[in-house]
Amino acid sequence: MKALLVEDDVAIALVVETVLVREGWNVRHVPDGASVLEGDEAPDLLVTDLNLPGAQTGLEIAHLLRERRPQMAVVLMSGDYEDSDMAPRGMAVLPKPFRRAGLLAAIAHAIEQVRDQA
Repeated sequence: MKALLVEDDVAIALVVETVLVREGWNVRHVPDGASVLEGDEAPDLLVTDLNLPGAQTGLEIAHLLRERRPQMAVVLMSGDYEDSDMAPRGMAVLPKPFRRAGLLAAIAHAIEQVRDQA
């Protein structure tokens, strides 16, 4: 299973990547949306910060990648977006700061959302 992690904060990226790898994900980490646009990514899971440096937000990246892979699970992380009930359809929101259990629950919810849409 391939995961793409888009996060500019190195400390957060390290924690998220470590958790994902321990859960069996093959993780590629990039710090911004421009790095995603340069590639032809089609991951099974996208974990992205909502507020990224550069022109693209995490939500814009999610929509772009969903065009390539409609069944991609999406977790949007944000320190500013705390109401997980307001998540865009088919995506999970993970408020920062979070714990390992919260990250895993958000991933499970995102995967469930994709399965429910299929």
